[in-house]
Amino acid sequence: MGAPKQKWTAEEEAALKAGVRKHGSGKWQTILRDPEFSNVLCSRSNVDLKDKWRNINVTLSGLGSREKARLALKRNPQIPKLDDKPSVVNHVRSDEDAVEDELVGTPSETVQVADSKKTYTRS
Repeated sequence: MGAPKQKWTAEEEAALKAGVRKHGSGKWQTILRDPEFSNVLCSRSNVDLKDKWRNINVTLSGLGSREKARLALKRNPQIPKLDDKPSVVNHVRSDEDAVEDELVGTPSETVQVADSKKTYTRS
């Protein structure tokens, strides 16, 4: 399936890095069409450039995608971990819940809750 893999040369890597500096990451077709880089990268496709750029960045950071995901979870603990255990959801009380609790056992009167269209009648 497809052409056999070709090892990237130092010249091709340098052209890719210079192309990204000039045009930005993700502008693979623009880099390939640029006369400054087209002669060096003539045997590469836009997908080749994208894959190589991703691999260069993973190598430079020293972390693979799994390690990056683990670090992201450690930095942002609000993101739930996916596992087979059912999660426990704590009920967060709203202002309306608090008003309902206050209404129990008090004399009859009508109360409008701020920022709400609900009206509560005390009995």
